Amino acid sequence: MKIKTPYSLKSGAESSSEYYMEVSNFTDHVLSEAEFQIGRVIDDIDDYGAQSLYKPPSRDLMVFEALMIGVLWRAYIKRAVKLNCESQKLLATLSRKRNENEKLKQVIDHDRGVLATSVLLPEDPETEKISELTTENLNKLLKWLEATGEFQQELKHINTWMNFLGSLNPQKSSSHLAKIFMFADWFEYASSEVLGRYTCNLEEFVDENLEKHLWNEDIILFTRKRSEYHMNMFGAEVMSRNFKESFKSRPRKALLLPGCMRYLAESKCLASKTNLGMKCADCNPNCKVNSLSKLGERNGFEVYVVSHESSALSQSTQKDRDELGIVGVACVTNLISGGWKSESLGIPAQCVLLDSCGCEHWVDSSETTGINEDKLVKLLDIETGPCKEYWHCSAHSNGHKTCSHHVSIE
Repeated sequence: MKIKTPYSLKSGAESSSEYYMEVSNFTDHVLSEAEFQIGRVIDDIDDYGAQSLYKPPSRDLMVFEALMIGVLWRAYIKRAVKLNCESQKLLATLSRKRNENEKLKQVIDHDRGVLATSVLLPEDPETEKISELTTENLNKLLKWLEATGEFQQELKHINTWMNFLGSLNPQKSSSHLAKIFMFADWFEYASSEVLGRYTCNLEEFVDENLEKHLWNEDIILFTRKRSEYHMNMFGAEVMSRNFKESFKSRPRKALLLPGCMRYLAESKCLASKTNLGMKCADCNPNCKVNSLSKLGERNGFEVYVVSHESSALSQSTQKDRDELGIVGVACVTNLISGGWKSESLGIPAQCVLLDSCGCEHWVDSSETTGINEDKLVKLLDIETGPCKEYWHCSAHSNGHKTCSHHVSIE
């Protein structure tokens, strides 16, 4: 039987509520373990921030950044060490031009797909062991990540660590990298034990569908490792915790949804364009975006559809940035970069993962994905359910009352 999706937060259950309980408990465990394994590393970069222009984030976010370095190192260093300078510069330039000029996107993406498959995907066959833990090799990893065009927000954070490690003597720098690597090694095992059931089909899904993604611009995104999925699940929980109070203090709230949640194809969707994204036109009662937009109207939050993380909030005004708190919805591979982009604009975000991948280029587009309703209403601090004062209730012939405006977004 063909595997339909690379991950599922429901994992066979009726809802993803158990996932959110498990990832919360697991996050506590990871943060506790981090103090034991890389606590001194976090202390040192915190001191570095106090002595430089770098303003360090919270300790929990620094743990996530360190983990990200270790996980990405384990995933890609064997590819990074074989990337030549000319190919790296060409791919980085193509990615930059693609983001700067939407009209060139289709042409550039064709070239990026060919180059990514031929020079970024293969690993060095002679590199049997992980490369030496040095800032020089870390810089090679950063160059590879830049060439993919998939890690723009992540690179901003890793570059800070690169500067920090470069300020240390080589011995201490390598020692810190070794601790980070060992922590990532522990995380890979621990996360597979706890979160692995939500990603258990990933490798088979990639194997079944790899051929149609070869030579396409999404090849690197498509072949992301299971440890990266788990890392992003942990990161989404850490981000939500750290930005929660700032989010709650904002006078305006907005829900940003991905295009894959629409019932109709983009060519038929009647949503209108705004500076924050597409706004629902109420063209189909079966559309999940429509249901969420109605929920927003009743409870005072805005709802927009954004086509891609790179375009999200790019046209927000200063007033938006001063007033907004957002709930960002995306699949596991995209949510972290979106959260960091929002944070860089001064807009605090809360994270809600799609219950499964909804990208029409990856999965059967006839089955739209959804989100966990309980998680959403908790983040937005609103009440929902039968017979609340803002629901319009109607009696059925069996004597039970239900709310005609109640939405189900599972």
